[in-house]
Amino acid sequence: MKHRGFWRALLALGIVPFVLPILIGLYRMQIESWTLPDWLVMYSFLYWPTYLAGLILILLSAWKLKS
Repeated sequence: MKHRGFWRALLALGIVPFVLPILIGLYRMQIESWTLPDWLVMYSFLYWPTYLAGLILILLSAWKLKS
């Protein structure tokens, strides 16, 4: 119970790699000639390990919060 805030912080940190590309893509659409799908494909191709790290953090923290 004492470390519940820690696991919630890890859960939030795990969600970041899934939200950040969309936010960066929207920003890039404003300042350059990107489309959002093009940006997401390029980001996902280059930074796919961030998705794995985020998924691991989400699963680990959800498992710890449930128990």
